[in-house]
Amino acid sequence: MVYLNFAAATQAGRGRPDRLRLELADGTVALAGSAANVRWLTALAGVAHVYYDRGVLYALTGSEGGCHVVAPASELGWICEVYDSALVHAHGAFVYRGDDGRLGPHAAHARQGGTTPAEAILEAMAQLPDARRIVHDGHLPADVVQALKDARPDLTIDNDATIFTRARRIKDRYELDCLRQANLACEAGITVAIEEARTGMTEREMLRVVRRAMVDFDAHPLLSALGFSERGALVDMPVSDRALRPGDIIRFDIGCTVDGYHADMSRTAVFGPLDPQLRDLHAGLVAAEQAAIARVHPGARAGDVFDAAVDAARAAGVHDYDRTHCGHGIGLEIYEPPSVTRQADDLLEAGMTLCIETPYYLLGRAGLQIEDAIVVTDSGAERLGDLPQELLIAG
Repeated sequence: MVYLNFAAATQAGRGRPDRLRLELADGTVALAGSAANVRWLTALAGVAHVYYDRGVLYALTGSEGGCHVVAPASELGWICEVYDSALVHAHGAFVYRGDDGRLGPHAAHARQGGTTPAEAILEAMAQLPDARRIVHDGHLPADVVQALKDARPDLTIDNDATIFTRARRIKDRYELDCLRQANLACEAGITVAIEEARTGMTEREMLRVVRRAMVDFDAHPLLSALGFSERGALVDMPVSDRALRPGDIIRFDIGCTVDGYHADMSRTAVFGPLDPQLRDLHAGLVAAEQAAIARVHPGARAGDVFDAAVDAARAAGVHDYDRTHCGHGIGLEIYEPPSVTRQADDLLEAGMTLCIETPYYLLGRAGLQIEDAIVVTDSGAERLGDLPQELLIAG
């Protein structure tokens, strides 16, 4: 599986290895093994790697030189179709018949095999200048680490995922486009679901409507917490056959990906007569989320954004409001740094993307939630979607 627009993705990502190199000392090679980090560096995303944690795929880059890919022979066909085959190093074997030229120098290797992942990594490192240290993201198995040390006793191998999270924290234009598209897919799913809401519709049936709308946006549905009234107060619950009744509150906490980039969005809707207490509670949560977003700007402390949310909720009448967090970073992973907590000292920068959320779970009665993705701008923050934040009317 590659990007929907691989050419645009690679063009936008040309500067990403340079951003990573700012974290590297001379002679150091950064090795990405997680699906998110490999995708960020190379725009490559194998189905086996992304969804099944199989088909080992690595990306390596040094303080200078190209970005090399270590890939299983079984995936050479699609990788060599879109990536510079001179930067590809295969391991393992796979039976291909015929030869249309796309595998180039890898055709014989793919059939003969015998190269291990460690040997392929060393082959790639041989093309990087003065490579004497590897820093990996924690996705390099122990047996591969040992094999590398056995082959290169002089090699230093360290585990430090933060070099990648620091490099990835500022999103480029392509990344923002994907994040916006994913959020619009979520909004479309919620909009269609509340339009089609009817008495007797089950949570399972409503989720099916949401997911179909996401697919129409070329999104891949993922997060699917959707509950009616008392079930909406259960965090990350699976959907059930609970049927919709007049007066029910519907909590949507849904997500999807577009080209690997995540959306995580929440809205609350009411079906029929509205309980005045729940209406006032929800209004307080909206005020809290809006206050938190208003507190976002370059240089702001993440902990201050949390405080703005909690203080605004309490001032709006939700006197017992408290949370462990009121948001998190988002991108190629649904939870990225920073976490918006009371203690968080992370300073926000223009180009960072966050989800800001202010849920309230009233067990036995209803779940109320508002959550939006934003990008930090030079002067504040901008939402990555358009759906109204206020309580939605279903049916």
